[in-house]
Amino acid sequence: MTLETEVRLERLETMRAAHVHAFSDTPEEDAGRKMQLWAESKSLTDKGSKARLFGRDTFPTDKSEPHGYEFFLTIDADIDPKGDIDLSEIPLGLYAVLRFRNLATIKEAWTRLWTWIKENGYEHVGWRKGEHGWADGYEEHLNWLEVRPSDEWIFDLWVQLME
Repeated sequence: MTLETEVRLERLETMRAAHVHAFSDTPEEDAGRKMQLWAESKSLTDKGSKARLFGRDTFPTDKSEPHGYEFFLTIDADIDPKGDIDLSEIPLGLYAVLRFRNLATIKEAWTRLWTWIKENGYEHVGWRKGEHGWADGYEEHLNWLEVRPSDEWIFDLWVQLME
């Protein structure tokens, strides 16, 4: 796994986002296909796009399985999601952020981030129950516009902290 050496703290402003959710045997792939098709229809996958792609697991119960997945694609105010795409937000706040490469190591990266938060005296804002179940944290796919194998994908993991 390739990790940055340090977790960083970063403040996010509220970001307007198109939102999709899938609950299936392959929720990441199903939600991803839906978001990709919609983003292409709005030219948000064109070279030079500034759209940011965040995702996260959702849990209908307090157990780790079954789970769903949701994507949030940041959009400008002039874009109006319609149909199977909802309008949502990435909330304003202070976040602990860890960068890593290679999708296969995502569990290790999450463990490292949660350990850092605890060891450094921070508290996360807590699990939130939304329309699709419980969720916490975000996985931002930084090079989502590039066609690369999953071992070359780069992510920032985001956990919102209490202030």
